[in-house]
This record gives sequence, structure tokens and C-alpha cells, in this order.
Amino acid sequence: VKILIICSNLIGDTILSSGVINHFIHQNQEAELTFVVGPTAAPLLKNYKNIENIIIFKKRKLNLHWLDIFKKTYRIKWDIIVDFRSSVLSLLLKNNKKYIFKKLHNIHHIEQLNSSFGFECSNLFIPTSDDEANKVNNHIDSSFKHIVIFPGGNWTPKLWSAKNYNETMKLIIHKYNKIKFILVGSLQEKNKFYNHLTKDINKDLIIDLFGYSLTLTSAYMKKSDIFIGNDSGLMHLAVASKLRVISLFGPTNDVVYGAYGDKNIIIRTSENYNYFKSIKINENKSYMNSIKPETVLQTCEKIIDDN
Repeated sequence: VKILIICSNLIGDTILSSGVINHFIHQNQEAELTFVVGPTAAPLLKNYKNIENIIIFKKRKLNLHWLDIFKKTYRIKWDIIVDFRSSVLSLLLKNNKKYIFKKLHNIHHIEQLNSSFGFECSNLFIPTSDDEANKVNNHIDSSFKHIVIFPGGNWTPKLWSAKNYNETMKLIIHKYNKIKFILVGSLQEKNKFYNHLTKDINKDLIIDLFGYSLTLTSAYMKKSDIFIGNDSGLMHLAVASKLRVISLFGPTNDVVYGAYGDKNIIIRTSENYNYFKSIKINENKSYMNSIKPETVLQTCEKIIDDN
């Protein structure tokens, strides 16, 4: 069985699609998988078994990247095509069965997938390797609770400040013993945020994962207790890693992209999403400052005291 999966070029959307991918893998355990995916999301796929090919596309003018992909896929008759991009490609290729994701408006992305595919798509899962799991087991001290902090994201207006994260971390340390913080994100985000994040915090309480691969980051998340972060792909990675999530939202749509699951908590700015749609957003400014560190601490307390 040959399965072609046409993924998003975004980390978050690819993780949100992982419940669908795993459904087809479980239904067709001997299948050979070919993924079409953007370069930032491709590292999420490296631990899937039975991969025949990963076609990484970079967007080109006039959508010419689709022509490149067509040339690499048209000779094969696919048993199943799964197309998360509603692309023309899936209409042109020979196949026995195709599933094309049709977006709906203003309901959660997972619910859109449920509706489009006709089965439960909420069991998000990004596979990690035994080697990655062993690295984490050798590093994590299970006598501590571990809180994952992600201060980054791809759009300045939705970023809560590193100063606010630092204040929150200090409040948590003041309230609880045996807490460590795992800092995640890219090396660029480390350069931007690390010094502000860790100011006046004992470095023994910091595990620095900035620049680590997405799958190794997920392996650490699987051994952690709470994630606190902005609306982002790494927030969805925390959900897929079965971590309790506190996600911070302002000028992005938590109805569609909030951390999925009953146990996960969304903290919004005092302004709702419709307010942000009604104003002109300054791309160089954060709109998140109405969320206070004390509010995040109180939410954290509920989760820590639950466990």
C-alpha cells in the first residue's frame, strides 16, 4: 500500500494533522509513506516508520513548486492520497482513494478535521525515538516538577514579553520547591530572549533546550508537567506530547487554534479576538500585556495542586 500525505508547510498545522496521519498508519500498518511537506515542519516526521520518501518543497513564484512535486509523484498510482492543503495535485494524480481536507470557519481546527475526514482526529502524536527518550531519562530528575516555557513565535503582536515570563517563573519558584524550567525554541529565539528569561534565576533550575530538534523537544515534553507559552507550533507540540498546556492568546483566534483538550487552559488578553480584527495591528508591537504574571501563576497553581 502506497500512501501520499500532502502536509502543511507550518509546524502547528502539521502537528494538528498528526491524529489523521496516525489513523491511516494504524489502518495500513505495512504501508509505504511519502510525505510532501515544507522545510520547517519536515523534522517532525523523521521518526515515522515505513517512510519511502519525504518531498520537501520550498514555495516558488507562480506556485511552480507544485510542478516540481507533480514531477516526483505522477508516475505512481497511489492507494491513498491524504491532502491537507486542498491542492490541485491530489486531483491530478492516479489514486484508488483520496481524502481532501475541507476547511470550515470559526470552529477548532481539530473539529474541522473530524468533520472533513469523518473520524476522530484529536489523538495528536509526534513519534520520538528510543535514543531521544534515553537522552531525556538520563537528564531529567524526576524528583522535580518540570515546566516548559516557550516565549517565542512567528508574529510579534502575539508574543507575551520575556520579562513577564521571567516574573512568572520567579513567582512559581517563590511558591514551590523542586521546580525546574525547560526553555524551548530556536537558536534565534535564544539570542533574543534567554538573558531576559533567566534574569535573577538560579541556572541550576534551568534546562536550556533552545536549538534542539522538534522531536527531542517533544521527548522532553513527554516527561514534563506543564507548558506555558504563546500561540505557536510548540504549543501544539506540547498538546501532542500529552502535556498540560497553559496557552496565552491575544490577536490570534483561540476558537480555531487554542490548545486542544479539556485539561488545557487558554488565557486571553482583556480584549477579545473580534476587537483585534477591528483595529489595525502594528506588526512591531506586542498586544499581550493585559495578561499578568499573577494570573498565569494562579492557573499554574491549579494544575500543580491537581497532581
